[in-house]
Amino acid sequence: MKLITTVNGYPEQQEIDLIWSGYDEPHRLNDAEQRSSAVSSLQIEPDALPDAFQHHLITARLILLHLPAFTDGRPYSLAAMLRQHYRYEGEIRVYGDVRAAQLDHLHRCGINSFVLKEDQDAASALGQIGYFSKWYQPNISA
Repeated sequence: MKLITTVNGYPEQQEIDLIWSGYDEPHRLNDAEQRSSAVSSLQIEPDALPDAFQHHLITARLILLHLPAFTDGRPYSLAAMLRQHYRYEGEIRVYGDVRAAQLDHLHRCGINSFVLKEDQDAASALGQIGYFSKWYQPNISA
């Protein structure tokens, strides 16, 4: 898998085997028996309600957001909510139907690492972050 991460706002490319590469296997919100324990990584589906993951944000260093279709805007909103409302400062990584042309918009919503869809060119994706020089909306990036 191709991973694009941003370090101090600059994109870098890596090859990874797992979507949570570099972290412990993520806690999935449907695992009720682990609900009260501390987790270092958390996988959030687009339809998750904040009450389901809010108490894990203190210990989570990685949040995985699933983008089931490139037309689905819920991960954008979840990332913005995590950064603005919950003041989450860890890594937010998006995976699924992630296309190079979306990276600048995803990054501006607070997502700072991206697992590209297999058919996407990582070299062209690197140039997408910071592609636009003028925006009407403020930047949310961490």
